[in-house]
Amino acid sequence: MKTLAAALLLGGTLLAAEASRLKGELDAKGLAGAIAREKGRVVLVNFWATWCVPCREEFPDLVKLESAYRSRGLTVIGVSTDLRKDSAAVEKFLASNSPGFANYRKKSGGDDQDFIDAVDPHWGGELPYSVLYGRNGRKAEVLSGKQTYPELERKISRLLLPAPPLGTHH
Repeated sequence: MKTLAAALLLGGTLLAAEASRLKGELDAKGLAGAIAREKGRVVLVNFWATWCVPCREEFPDLVKLESAYRSRGLTVIGVSTDLRKDSAAVEKFLASNSPGFANYRKKSGGDDQDFIDAVDPHWGGELPYSVLYGRNGRKAEVLSGKQTYPELERKISRLLLPAPPLGTHH
């Protein structure tokens, strides 16, 4: 009987791990790689946490935005800054919001300031915090604090516009 209970417990644990909505942990180098893999697309990286009320309020707009603009070239990457011990809260939050984009947890350990500086040396660590990258992979804009859907849409639409033909001026 103990073996069956252990097998069921182990099976349930494996199923829960397989159903994880987090794609893993990212450090600064891993984040840079994730952004680089999306070259040719506009990338919005959003840093959030389950304990951050403005983050929780903004997140559904990110889900809606990504769904509306994915086919036009937008990639959203979410990075939870929650601690590893808060994984259950992160999973529950992601399950309730059903984002169509990848979410990672900031890798635990190391110096948080090093991570912050790698993302943006002007970032004070406040949340939510988003960084927009143009199709060329370069940082286009930083968005500190909660953004509304119309604000996000306006900033992203500008970056999604096709490049003007060579030789034309605006």
